[in-house]
Amino acid sequence: MSEAQIKELDVVELTADPGRWPAGTIGTVVEVFPSSALVEIADERGHSEDFVTLPFDVLRPVRAQDQKQLTI
Repeated sequence: MSEAQIKELDVVELTADPGRWPAGTIGTVVEVFPSSALVEIADERGHSEDFVTLPFDVLRPVRAQDQKQLTI
């Protein structure tokens, strides 16, 4: 993944288990760095639970169509 493909406020899914959060966890990109991104993990009410810096290769942008399915 490159910086051009992931930008601030993108909703992303973790594709690997980088530690505390399992693959499949959904987060929001808060800041983009040259080879990684700061991702906010929030609960179902939108309250922040964690901020983690992750490399682009473990992040997959969630398309708008996928986001609608997450809210059901």
